[in-house]
This record gives sequence, structure tokens and C-alpha cells, in this order.
Amino acid sequence: MRPGQEIKLQITDINRYGDGIGRAEDGMVVFVPGAVTGERVTARIGELRKRYARGTLLEIVIPSEHRVATVCGLAERCGGCNLQHIAYGEQLRWKTALVRQNMARIGGVDEGVVRDIIGMPDPWHYRNNVRFKVQRQAGKVTLGFFAAESHRLVAGIDGGLATPCLLAHRELSRVAEAVQALLEESPAGAALPEEVMLRRGSTGEIMVVLMGKLGSAAGTGVQNTDVLAGLSGEISAIPGVVTVVGYTRTGGKKTGGRYQTLAGRGYIEDELDGLHFRISAASFYQVNPSQTAVLYKQVLNYCDLRGHEEVADAYCGVGAIALYVARYAKAVQGYEVVPGAVRDAEDNAVLNGIKNTRFFAGAVERVLTEHVNKGYRPEVVVLDPPRSGCRPEVLDALAQSGAGRVVYVSCDPATLARDVGYLHRLGYRLQEVQPVDMFPQTGHVECVVLMTYCGLKGK
Repeated sequence: MRPGQEIKLQITDINRYGDGIGRAEDGMVVFVPGAVTGERVTARIGELRKRYARGTLLEIVIPSEHRVATVCGLAERCGGCNLQHIAYGEQLRWKTALVRQNMARIGGVDEGVVRDIIGMPDPWHYRNNVRFKVQRQAGKVTLGFFAAESHRLVAGIDGGLATPCLLAHRELSRVAEAVQALLEESPAGAALPEEVMLRRGSTGEIMVVLMGKLGSAAGTGVQNTDVLAGLSGEISAIPGVVTVVGYTRTGGKKTGGRYQTLAGRGYIEDELDGLHFRISAASFYQVNPSQTAVLYKQVLNYCDLRGHEEVADAYCGVGAIALYVARYAKAVQGYEVVPGAVRDAEDNAVLNGIKNTRFFAGAVERVLTEHVNKGYRPEVVVLDPPRSGCRPEVLDALAQSGAGRVVYVSCDPATLARDVGYLHRLGYRLQEVQPVDMFPQTGHVECVVLMTYCGLKGK
């Protein structure tokens, strides 16, 4: 096999990124984006590695019964909806199978405890948070998205949002078009934000975040912060926008930056199952409102609270889960590394009149461990870490605490399975896994896991 070679493949599965998987005649695994399980395809070999190759889909010789026409004309180039060409029912079946495979192969546990995924009645326009790249193309300002694994802007053709994103809430697409029009009116030499992030609460309130790097616009001597501030007044007048925030990067991705409220109050409000939340620009909050309610009800069900329990919520963000379960527990302690999110969590507790919560800022592995070492003993621990999963110190701390019940929320089945395997070695038994489709048309899967302490073997 060589780069540029055209080969015929039978697609037997798709991977976590939505790429079709086939084997060449020599046994080499070939990943083909856009191919569907059951199809016979022709592909051209591109990247060639020692154990696998990547191919470009040239022809679908025999199509899958699960293939559907994409609704968005940019789907194949954008890469954001890498499963849009697969019927939604088949997406759900595949996601359930993916979680089961990860639990068995990585976690080393019985895949039979994985329930069928909970899907959406309408799997479109669900995102309340969208991040657009900003570029000048042929002298026009364009808001759009990068193609997969590239810095090539493919959405927002001809200086306009030619095809509004079908995953974004319709109101966010409207505001994006209005922001783009205002940026288009900027002088040709003026600095532009590198990105525009839009967030929407179920209240209808919208936040616009203008993101850029500190410095001067080329040849002007005008600081980017001044340019962003100058735009804020016009943007805040767009119907639905209640606040505009600037984010200025001080260096690379790892060195971070700072947020500054440019117009309005600096946050939006959201409502979920009778609770109200204030969400600032830096705070994590679930992007799919209707499925978030499904997710949190499953968390509460697995917590099995009777009103006398101490609950720890690790990676608590703005306190959404902590406050959701606090109504049924004796007390909840939340742990979060982002100070702004902790401030939001504290404000949200006051906003909802909830008095049995405390929130702590700092690295979860450090602060939770310190508390456990000082005698903190929660009966239930809720984990909702980033995609990379939990640090081992966090899992060690919860085991040391003697918590009898662990409820783990994850957006990555592989790191979830890894951590489930780690907890199993600490004496916890996997009871049930409930996948929830928070991200239709994409390869991402959210899961809620229940584990209970059964003791270490031999003790």
C-alpha cells in the first residue's frame, strides 16, 4: 500500500470520531471519514502509518441502509457534524455500542450494565453555546468554523453565514449574523476579535464574548482591548443580548488570559427544573438544555438521597449539579479549579435560597484530598470532570473517604472506562451506565455511571 493508491474497502464499523473502518487486502486498518458501517467504498490512501492508514472517500459502491442525505450543505467540509450522514436511530445504536465496547475493553467490566442511550425527539438546534472563528476573506469579514484538523474557514461563505449552523439555537445564528454585520463595518485596518463566543440561557438572555490576543492592530497603534470595547456598545443593542464580555489572551493557550465585562452585567441567567443559574463567560455549563434535564434527573436517581447524606461534587462548575441534588441531601460540598465558576456557584446558591452548600476553589485533587485527610466523609460523591477524566488523586481521595456511592458524569467513554477500571481496583463495583445523547450528529457521548463500594478482595 502506498499514498495515493486507490483501494476498495468493506466498512465494518466506525470509530469514536465517526470515521469508517475497513481493512485492506494486506490486513492494514484504514480509516475513511464519511463512510458508514456496511458500505463498500473506494478510497484513496493519504496518511500512511505503521499500523493504520487514512483514506479519502472517492465512491460509495454499495451504500449503507443507514446513510441519509446531509441537511447542511457544509457538513462534509465543516467536520462539526461528523455523523450527520447517518440516520439518527443508527447514531444512537452506535453510541450505545461504543460505550459498551469501551467499558469491556478499557474498563474490564461487564458491558451488560450499559443501558440503551436516551436520544432526543428533535436532534437539531440544541446548542446554547457556539464559538465562531473570525477572519477576513476577500476583504470581507467572515464568522464560521474551521474544517476538521485545519485552520481553513469553511463556513460563512462570501462574508455571510450562508448556512446557519443546524446545531446552534436559532437565536444564536441570528445574533452571529448581526455581530458579523457590525464587524464588517469596521475600518479595513482595524483589529478584529479572533473568535466570537455566544451563550444563551433558557431565559432568552444572550452573552457575546469577543476573544483576541493582547497587542495592537497592525499599523494603527490601537490596542485590541480598545477595539473590543468600542464594539461592545453596538453589539449590546442587538435584541436578546444582555452582556458583552472581552477576553484577551496574554500568550499561548497554556498561559491563558483575562475576562473583562464590556457592556451589561457580565453574566446571563438560566432556569432548570425550578432552579436559577447565573453563568459567566469562563464558567462551564452544559450546552444542551433539554438533555441536561434528562442527565441531571439520572444523576439524582443514582444518588438515591434520603435527606441525611453528605454529598461531594467534584468539578462542580457553576454548581448546577450540587444545587440540583442539595434539595434532597443534608449538605453538599463543591470543588472547582476555576475561581469565577466558584463565585457563580456561591451566587447561585444565594439566588435559589439554598443554604446547605459550600464551594471551594482550587485543584480538585489537592483540595478534596486535604479535606478527606482532615476527616471529611461524604456518603455520596458526584464526579463531572473534563474530557481528560479524573486525576488518580481524586479517585484515591474518594475511596479514602469511604463514600459508598459514586455517580460519575462523563463526556468521554474512553477516559470514563479507564477511571471505572481504577475505581474497581479500589473496591467499587459498576452497577449501571446510562448514556445520554447530549451531542446529536456528532461522535460525542455523555454518560452517567453508578458505582457502589463493595470492599477490596481479600479483606
